[in-house]
Amino acid sequence: MKKQTVKKQPSDSEKIENEFDLLSDEEWEQIKTERIAPQAMAKKLVKLLRPNRPDYLYLKQVFKHTRQMLEVNVEKSRKRLPELLSDTELVAFYEAVWKSRNTSHLVMIKLLIYTGIRNAELTNIQIKDVDLTNCTVRIEQGKGKKDRYVLFPMSFRGELAQYIEKQKRAGAKFLFESNRLGAFSTRRIRQIIKEYSDKSGIEKRVYPHLFRHQIITYLTRKGIISPKLQLLSGHSEEKSLAIYRDLALADVAEEYESAMQMFPVR
Repeated sequence: MKKQTVKKQPSDSEKIENEFDLLSDEEWEQIKTERIAPQAMAKKLVKLLRPNRPDYLYLKQVFKHTRQMLEVNVEKSRKRLPELLSDTELVAFYEAVWKSRNTSHLVMIKLLIYTGIRNAELTNIQIKDVDLTNCTVRIEQGKGKKDRYVLFPMSFRGELAQYIEKQKRAGAKFLFESNRLGAFSTRRIRQIIKEYSDKSGIEKRVYPHLFRHQIITYLTRKGIISPKLQLLSGHSEEKSLAIYRDLALADVAEEYESAMQMFPVR
């Protein structure tokens, strides 16, 4: 009786080594002369990687070593300096807002300008987060999922207090709400800023985050040093934390108030 031979099944590693045998002559020629489309290449890599049941950390290490072997360096994105508004342009923008007689927009844009808070942070502010006594606003779960407080000038306190009373009478939860009694979207705030920018005739691009750059630059010019500026703006890196870990917001309040007395928007 003839002995039946069992055909040996290739191991996973042998399968992986032979995967590129599936490439046609045209595909190999394409590799030599031009790049395969990223999605097509990804499909081929999936065939190689699937037998190893990869997770996120495994893939991260694989591509880290791949970049090293190919001598591909991570390209750092170029940091573009924002084109700030001049004092004249800032005043022209504010006057366009003021002429609209929209109290909600006026208070909203003043708060953006005075505090430098981010667009998404602005949308999440609730009435309970505003402390009129200490002229602070609590920013809950801001960038980096961290809570912090920001300052606003005392000259703004009365106007803000009147607006808050109006919002409370309307049964509002958030400091700024749309006609549908919900928080503004970040998209809507960008639209509002653009509308007033167009009305003011300013040729520069005006957007919510620009006011963050604007106030940080202004306070820097007024001599507020980096650690205090980080506390005000919420910019914090682990390597910088030791410098201002023990710095309280009250230590910055006096300098901030003094600087804001000469701010072009009142």
